Amino acid sequence: MTQQWDANKSRIIYHRFQPGESLNGALEDLAHSEGIREAIITSCIGSFTQLKLRNLCRRDENGPEFERHTIDANLELVSAEGYVQPLPEGGIRVHIHVAAARPSGEIIGGHCEDATIFTGAFMYLQVVEEESN
Repeated sequence: MTQQWDANKSRIIYHRFQPGESLNGALEDLAHSEGIREAIITSCIGSFTQLKLRNLCRRDENGPEFERHTIDANLELVSAEGYVQPLPEGGIRVHIHVAAARPSGEIIGGHCEDATIFTGAFMYLQVVEEESN
């Protein structure tokens, strides 16, 4: 399915997430408070104290299998991308993929189930659909 948006009708939001916040939970709260139904994460950098990943490891006739990892370490959030998307039954879905660096510079990443903010995280969102008033 392909969708198109009118860039002239979208808006950009900048938000700073605070230390100790849940990245996914705080983004969902932001979307609700701003009346966002659909948005694109255009940029996000910062740091984490914990990162929970769920990465696809294989797929067979029974469907996909995932591996989950929790990294309890100070990590530099190098990049995040994803979206806020409306659900058919109402509500929204937050979907984020991240790349983060250990202090050594080793990069880890994948599907972010959640992350705890360390010193802060700075995100730009392009809002493409808002709640009707």
